[in-house]
Amino acid sequence: MSDPLNMMNDFFRSRPKRTLLDSIDDMFKQQSPSFLVNINETDEQYMVIAELPGVPKNDIHVEMRGNDLIINVTEQKQPPRNLGGVRRVHIPEHVLKKQMKAVYRNGLLEISFRKRRPTRIEIE
Repeated sequence: MSDPLNMMNDFFRSRPKRTLLDSIDDMFKQQSPSFLVNINETDEQYMVIAELPGVPKNDIHVEMRGNDLIINVTEQKQPPRNLGGVRRVHIPEHVLKKQMKAVYRNGLLEISFRKRRPTRIEIE
């Protein structure tokens, strides 16, 4: 029977050069470049803001699929960074999805939704 400590030492000396974490890192590096998305919420509005500096308006496509807002940007290869890809943002139930408004100005795509007014319940 082999000594357990020697077996452990042998394992660490002969482990594969490429680990699972290396493979996962490679997978993320191969994906298309993405863009930042922030969410702001006030009493009256729910806003999704995508940072898309230098992207032409015609390369940005926005649509609702059920409760998800889909922002699809044609890949842009411009210094200092590449932008593109698809972002999916879940929109909560308390937001009026049919009254959304999208504005693209100075590299920021702002998509705003009005929120439903809460129903007040009288306490007896």
